Amino acid sequence: KIKKAEQNHQTYYSFEFFPPKTEAGLENLLLRIKRMAVMQPIFISVTWGACGSTLELTLSICSFCIKFLGLDVLMHLTCTGLTKLQIKEILNKAKSAGIQNILALRGDPPKGTSSW
Repeated sequence: KIKKAEQNHQTYYSFEFFPPKTEAGLENLLLRIKRMAVMQPIFISVTWGACGSTLELTLSICSFCIKFLGLDVLMHLTCTGLTKLQIKEILNKAKSAGIQNILALRGDPPKGTSSW
């Protein structure tokens, strides 16, 4: 999509969303995404909490946007503190949820350290 838009000299944009901390926040976020979807972003991205703290929520937001809003989704995956096995399991969950675009990030150094 991006390549096609650039070839056609079209302006494109994306939106980035952060998983909320409360159930009310989630309801608000999903309504907001639904309203913003009518603006037809080229994709949306959903961030990832430190050490996978928002794993299930990030996956469910991404899945909702794909299945019910027809949006292309880029899921962030911060790999700090995760083992190879955990990353593989997360990737399998993402695939099962229909997520095809993942931004894998190293992330910040583990808590309590200042460098890698």
